[in-house]
Amino acid sequence: MPEIKGSIYCPVLSFEMYLSKLHPECDRLWQRPKESFLESDAVWFYSSGSTPPATVELIAHNMLDRFVNGLVAISLVISCCHGDDECQEVVVPMCRGLVGYTHTRLPNRFGHVTQSEVYRAIERYWPFMDSDCHKNFRLTVCGTFLPKCSTGSTATVLPCRETCFSAKRGCSQKLKQGGTKWPNRQLKCNRFRRKRQGSCLKAVPNHMAPAPLRYAYCEQNTFSACANLSLQIRTLPNMFLQSDERIIQLEMNQYEALLQSRCHDNLAFLLCGVFAPFCPNDQQPFVLPCRETCEEVEMACAEEFQRLYRGLPWPAKLQCHRYPSGSSQQACATPNDAAIA
Repeated sequence: MPEIKGSIYCPVLSFEMYLSKLHPECDRLWQRPKESFLESDAVWFYSSGSTPPATVELIAHNMLDRFVNGLVAISLVISCCHGDDECQEVVVPMCRGLVGYTHTRLPNRFGHVTQSEVYRAIERYWPFMDSDCHKNFRLTVCGTFLPKCSTGSTATVLPCRETCFSAKRGCSQKLKQGGTKWPNRQLKCNRFRRKRQGSCLKAVPNHMAPAPLRYAYCEQNTFSACANLSLQIRTLPNMFLQSDERIIQLEMNQYEALLQSRCHDNLAFLLCGVFAPFCPNDQQPFVLPCRETCEEVEMACAEEFQRLYRGLPWPAKLQCHRYPSGSSQQACATPNDAAIA
């Protein structure tokens, strides 16, 4: 597992520490360590080698082995030891644009060095974020796995202890009902800083919290990506139990770069049908895109999606097996003249 930025166990920092403790009156790189010393002592080694040659040779050999092993390790973790000093934009879809900050720095405390690894680690919590078991749950999960990074600062910011505990109280039971548990190993709330200590992610303000679940059948579609579609009437909540139009729009905004790439003409149709299912008439108030349309879009756009979003896989919400086939008994929508199959 890669070391955390600044850790004393990093091979680079360990070797730098060794060099700083050598005896200044001895010009040898491998010096005999004192029988006892304090960590705060300026020198940890003797100035001359009064040890028998065989012992000196053994000490030198052991230290050389450690040094060579350290060099091998350095080639693997140097970017983690010194860290990626540059903040990187958050692209993980359940977090991007939804947590009050835009940039993070990896590796995180769990050793994830890419956002693809983070995505895989927290994907199972996405439904609970959407169903809003608590307003602070998304911030707690995203803030822990993708800590906030600010340009010019070497520190990252994690959720406040109070933020975590409020999310835990609100979501533990719903997680259990959903077949999982609160992740105590990763989200151990008492390990986080208290709000009064500062430098932590405070609770989501009430005015920024998702609106309560509401049912809105066959209303005008107001989402920007859907403006040019023939089907302009939609129903909420969608299949992910999202009904807050502000949150849905923020999530749809994540695909703006992919839309601009023009990877497929029907991408906007797919996104609109997924996030705001079509309502072609009163008898069919909730119609999703056909699986065949989804598969065409995924085949054309998945590679471009990975290129634009730091190697992330095609998002779970756009996995085509979720949507009915045009040959099934369940109605589905196609972009061909907005026909209902």
